[in-house]
Amino acid sequence: MSASVAAGQDTTATVRALGTVLKQEYIDVDVAEKADAALRRALTEGRYAGASTPEALARLLNRDLQDVTRDKHIWVEVVAPTPLSVQPAPTRSAADADAARAEGVRRSNAGVRRLEILRGNVGYLDLSSFFRPEEARDTITLAMRLLSKADALIIDMRRNGGGSPGTVAHLLGYLLDAPGATLFEIVHRPPEPPDRYALEATLPAERDGTRPIAVLTSAQTFSAGEGLAFLLQERHRAEIVGEVTAGAANPGRSYPVNDGFRVNVPNGRIKSAVSGGNWEGTGVTPDVKVPAAEALQTAHEKILRTLGR
Repeated sequence: MSASVAAGQDTTATVRALGTVLKQEYIDVDVAEKADAALRRALTEGRYAGASTPEALARLLNRDLQDVTRDKHIWVEVVAPTPLSVQPAPTRSAADADAARAEGVRRSNAGVRRLEILRGNVGYLDLSSFFRPEEARDTITLAMRLLSKADALIIDMRRNGGGSPGTVAHLLGYLLDAPGATLFEIVHRPPEPPDRYALEATLPAERDGTRPIAVLTSAQTFSAGEGLAFLLQERHRAEIVGEVTAGAANPGRSYPVNDGFRVNVPNGRIKSAVSGGNWEGTGVTPDVKVPAAEALQTAHEKILRTLGR
């Protein structure tokens, strides 16, 4: 069998397996069917025939998936093979994986990139991501305790890549004065029940539901980073300053396609407790639109005027 024929058969198997995963797992059944049909049509038309490497095929698949779904949480990745000349590495234990993740959390300070008191007693918190609650809770609690005496707060989401919805809910407990209030749900395909996220019944002593808040955004603000801005904006609790965000709301996880590829598939949909909506496809539109590089200065000056300083 020639290499080209073998490659063609591998591509066919990959496209079919990818479509199967989408139909089994994607939150929108109709869109999954359309995506599968589009991938099969592209295969029949020979659009993937020129993909000489797995990486090239992944790029083509991602292009076509985005054309159909417009969902930024869908992406295909190549699984790097182990060269035949190299002995396979010993299987990493769960303990090793946990240790590696814990080290990543430590190195990134559990997502807290910068904390500062700006001129006029305005607190500033820059978060890179939302790690899991058990990983980030103590650090965020300490950060909010240190910022508790600030007269206003600026939360920087401009370089936030998303993460845990539970940690978003934890941070909101310091910004809203509504014990036990439902914030949002993640709705799954039936019959799986939704996941509900709410404020704790007993909110932290350092909470402040009235001081002015600005949230900074950019076109790179993604997923849970967008969620914090969205949830505060729709409750009229914060002013959003910066750029329209990426528009990626649907949470999901990675699934294997075959030995060569895996795909991240959204298997849930955010449903806000206030509007019933989310920011999927549209992003969060700032109340004050400025280039991301100017957002901090703009927000700080605006808050100082609000405080009369």
